[in-house]
Amino acid sequence: MGKRLQLWSWCTYDLANTAFSALFVSFFFPLYIKAYLGGNEFHIGLVFGISMLLVAVGVPIIGAMSDRMKRRMPFIVFFTFFCCLFTWLIMYMNLFWALIFGLLANLFYHASLGVYNALLPEVASPKERGKISGYGVAAGYLGTLLSLVAVYFLFSYYGWESVEGIKATFPLTALLFFIPALFTFFFAEQKKKTRETPFFQTVKKSIADTLFTCKHVSQYKNFVLFLIAVFMFVNAISAVIVFLYLYGNTQIGLTIKDFTWVYGYFSLASLLGALVIGKISDKIGYKRTLVLSGYLWIPVILLLLFVQSYEMFLLAGILGGLALGIFWTAQRPLLIQLVPQKEIGQFFGFLEFTDKVSGIFGPIIFGYLALQNYQLAMFSLLGFFLVGLFLLSFVKVDHDAV
Repeated sequence: MGKRLQLWSWCTYDLANTAFSALFVSFFFPLYIKAYLGGNEFHIGLVFGISMLLVAVGVPIIGAMSDRMKRRMPFIVFFTFFCCLFTWLIMYMNLFWALIFGLLANLFYHASLGVYNALLPEVASPKERGKISGYGVAAGYLGTLLSLVAVYFLFSYYGWESVEGIKATFPLTALLFFIPALFTFFFAEQKKKTRETPFFQTVKKSIADTLFTCKHVSQYKNFVLFLIAVFMFVNAISAVIVFLYLYGNTQIGLTIKDFTWVYGYFSLASLLGALVIGKISDKIGYKRTLVLSGYLWIPVILLLLFVQSYEMFLLAGILGGLALGIFWTAQRPLLIQLVPQKEIGQFFGFLEFTDKVSGIFGPIIFGYLALQNYQLAMFSLLGFFLVGLFLLSFVKVDHDAV
């Protein structure tokens, strides 16, 4: 199989999975729960928080299993299928079961990402991992833009703000995720001849590998500091992604149609930021690139905190999209610089663990504070970014010191 085909097949999964992130997480699941099923922000925060907790426990072990099996794709296929299945079924559920199925869909979505990210060293040489990671992120936001176009046609048919249109977004999201992912399933991973090990023996050894790494994690001081900094960043980012539409709707009466345009500009900024910064990060260093993302988030939060108009919200969305594209582009190659290559799947599992634990506290804290005061909830996010930047300043990387 050609290296170029493998590369673009890997990027295609970023294109596919951001349909779920954009349409389900940031938009229609929170809206459907609150506006049509009678739920509230705290319910929504619990769904995303608990699902992150569940996947956080299992993802490092799954990463270790994929290292031992020297296969990533069976895990990616399994998790993608069940994410799409539960996403589709939400349209038929009452509040309780919609919350349960939303939890499961989000759990399987995030479980797939750590294993997928661990394919990066296989498709990219060390000198171009920032560029290739940027291609993947850019493909992801291209997928977001295509998803928004599909949503535009969907609501043009059903009518904006209609419950039929809202329900139809769930099967649409599932299809937009699963169909492009087929390309990844078949072409992104090189087939390797490996000695088959009984499944339960593999699980047992993978758990042992993970526990061993946990016990000796102090040997990887820079990796631990990196994880804690990411933990702080993702707490705030998760809350922004989950509650952005509801926040805009509450503060300035943002409609679904208005938010579709905001999210389109947000995604375009992320796409361009990822493409540009991917090449630059290979030269200036992945740590500097991640720091840049952290500084960009501060004016985003300030704009949202004092938002008074659609134009201010749109500007915050564009800057936030740029910051998010830069963050996801730099995160993967920086991790690869900090850990042993033979255990890359396991360490990506720890990164996913950190992302998921972050996703527990960010949405739940924001959802709880939002019940009291939305401005207070938004203000709390500044603290996460400032602490993350402080911790990141202590991470030492060869040829990448700030």
